[in-house]
Amino acid sequence: MNRTGSARARRVEVSQEIRALDTLSEPHYASAWEVAIGEGDTRTAEQWARATFEDAPGALRAFIVAGWTVGLGLSLGPRGSPEHVLGWRILTAAEDLIILSVQSVLLGSAHLVFGLEDSRVLLASLVRYEKRIARPIWSVAQPVHHQIVPYLLRRAASHFART
Repeated sequence: MNRTGSARARRVEVSQEIRALDTLSEPHYASAWEVAIGEGDTRTAEQWARATFEDAPGALRAFIVAGWTVGLGLSLGPRGSPEHVLGWRILTAAEDLIILSVQSVLLGSAHLVFGLEDSRVLLASLVRYEKRIARPIWSVAQPVHHQIVPYLLRRAASHFART
């Protein structure tokens, strides 16, 4: 937590451990952010994933889903399903790890990996370009991704601290 009481999300390297746990072979893009887990926060990786994406403010959540479906061509599943997190299919779930997967008609394959490690939560984004247009599309989306992901992580961490 910083001096104002809100969590700080910071960009980190995608560790070899996360790459080894994930099943997406040879991603072309990989980025990760971490945020400190507050004292007493016992949420699982899945609960963190849901808090990060499904508990986002309604307008932001709608913007994200529109960007995913229209801008990136993601084929989301049912957003109210226990097998999905905001439309991303749960590929692997354990207490300290969840891997979410989605296919895109414009990009290829993408995974989101939430891992709980040493009083922090890590969110890694991995994308494998399988379409010719993928790289230019992602180059436009990437700056937005780099703004929204840390905000959502900070919000999820701070929300727990206030409850």
